[in-house]
Amino acid sequence: MNRRNVLGSVAAAAAASAVVPLAFGADGEITDWVGWWERSKKYTLQIAEAMPEDGYSFRPFTGAGAPADGVRSGDGARSFGELMQHIGQAEGFYLGRFGKGGAAPAAPRDTSKAATVKYLNDLFDWSIGVVKQLSTADLTKPAGAGKGPAMTGLSALLNAMVHTAHTRGYSDLYLRSKGVKPPTYAV
Repeated sequence: MNRRNVLGSVAAAAAASAVVPLAFGADGEITDWVGWWERSKKYTLQIAEAMPEDGYSFRPFTGAGAPADGVRSGDGARSFGELMQHIGQAEGFYLGRFGKGGAAPAAPRDTSKAATVKYLNDLFDWSIGVVKQLSTADLTKPAGAGKGPAMTGLSALLNAMVHTAHTRGYSDLYLRSKGVKPPTYAV
């Protein structure tokens, strides 16, 4: 390849990358986010429903194999019910920064299957309602103040989605530890 072809390729790549920000904020972008939240709700609820009622109090790392100092860190220390409710609490934290849709539903103190599934349904319905109210301008401006670092609306959405996926990933281990085959994610 000669230098002119290389320079032409570099110039074409630079021009193409300059177009990406122009595509940001396209009319369908919020619709895409709503669809991703609807799929996240469906998958999270499939996981919540897959765990038998007696598995909601299951907590790994208790008894033999528990940390000697009794310290529990991270999601591996939560019961399954606490883990699933933590997903909702984080969604409320991130999406609450937009100030739309009123306050997020509060997590119940009850981590039973019935209470947790109801909470997740209510929370995801609230989350989807918040995302539906967003405009593309909400994605580029700062998303509220409060605890944690300042972030744009897009960062708040991405953090919420990544946190949900990350935390939900632990649920596979909880389910398998109880002899339950985890649901398969469907796009």
